Amino acid sequence: MNDTIVAIATPYGYSAISVIRVSGDSALPIARKIFSIEELEPRKAHYLLLRDPQSGKVLDDVIAIYYKAPRSYTGEDMLEIFAHGNPLIAQKIVDIIISLGARQAERGEFTKRAFLHGKMDLIQAATINNIINARSEQAIYALRSRVEGQLSQKLVRLREQLLDLLKEIEARIDFEDDVPDIPREEINRRLDETISLIEEMIKSARPMEKVVEGISIVILGKVNVGKSSVFNRLLGFDRAIVSHVEGTTRDYISENLHMGGFMFRVIDTAGIRETEDYIEKMGIERSLELKESSDIILFVVSAEGMDEKESQLISKLPPSRTIVVINKSDVQEADFTIEGFRVIKVSAKTGEGFDELKEEILRIAREMFAGDFYFSTGELNLLREALQQLKTARQMEEYPIDMVTYHIRAAALSIANMLGIEDLPEEVLDRVFRDFCIGK
Repeated sequence: MNDTIVAIATPYGYSAISVIRVSGDSALPIARKIFSIEELEPRKAHYLLLRDPQSGKVLDDVIAIYYKAPRSYTGEDMLEIFAHGNPLIAQKIVDIIISLGARQAERGEFTKRAFLHGKMDLIQAATINNIINARSEQAIYALRSRVEGQLSQKLVRLREQLLDLLKEIEARIDFEDDVPDIPREEINRRLDETISLIEEMIKSARPMEKVVEGISIVILGKVNVGKSSVFNRLLGFDRAIVSHVEGTTRDYISENLHMGGFMFRVIDTAGIRETEDYIEKMGIERSLELKESSDIILFVVSAEGMDEKESQLISKLPPSRTIVVINKSDVQEADFTIEGFRVIKVSAKTGEGFDELKEEILRIAREMFAGDFYFSTGELNLLREALQQLKTARQMEEYPIDMVTYHIRAAALSIANMLGIEDLPEEVLDRVFRDFCIGK
């Protein structure tokens, strides 16, 4: 990892500034050549002329900052060049730096080097990319605790508790004549304490993928109850075709909605009814499938009342994430309620009730984000594996103590793998960083 890498860190295109990053042992020697100077004072902005060493021509006047290892993002010598935002200039600077011995950086390689040099753990490194790709204000705030290390610190303490217990047990195994025996009750108490802490973490965990990608809202209902009209009114513009003709929406359509700092993916689905039309039937099947994977369900019914099929369908919906939307309240007063469900009366035509509907959607969204910790699916699986290993250890009171230590060590290893403390195979690291942008 002594080679030097270079990449454009800003998006391609014309802008005020382009940023070029260089990291590695040759960062300072390269700077000397392109700026025709001997030294750059670390962590200080320098206004310099950047020359092509081969032709001697000035390519651009830039701001350059040199970071001396280990006080840099990657932990290596680093150079950041702020050039004028013409992509031709930025690419030419990269070409010049490559001609001087650097190579083009791979996706996420700067952050990967930061991880390998101990500037951050694996959880923090993965979160960097999630923050870049976060699609709402709430997601950015939610992810800050991860990148600041609050989750990592909690996991480090859990691992240390397990390693301390292991050390005490193994000392008594290795030096049983010299070290007083540790009571099995004390081992169980400490295992119970750690199990309780992990269970609490899992209970308060929230899926990081959902935080980053946004919250899905699916709109369900039978034909001609005004689903598409509700969809359009929520979005604030006519996205779906609205018609009195039944079966207008044959497949689902979706649109993003930013509201209250959250990003929602709102999905309008095909109206549910008996039909012989093959295409429409497929659309209805997809509608019913979407209700299983969606975060919030808006079940739209008409103020005129519900039929038996609607009653059967609503009985299969989860009340905690379902809002029954009684539409057409401007035409007729709805005189029915649906027990166990939050019911909101609206008029897609006049907009009546939509402020209340939006507030209820935001309430559910806030509950979804109201967790202490955010885990990726892989991280949560590792934490659950650690919990299972400790529960197995706890149930082995009748077994020799050295067999118990096997499961405690396995639990500690699962937590270590979450943090990247143990040596991980290269392919595992590649999976973490392959979705990063180049230059990060």
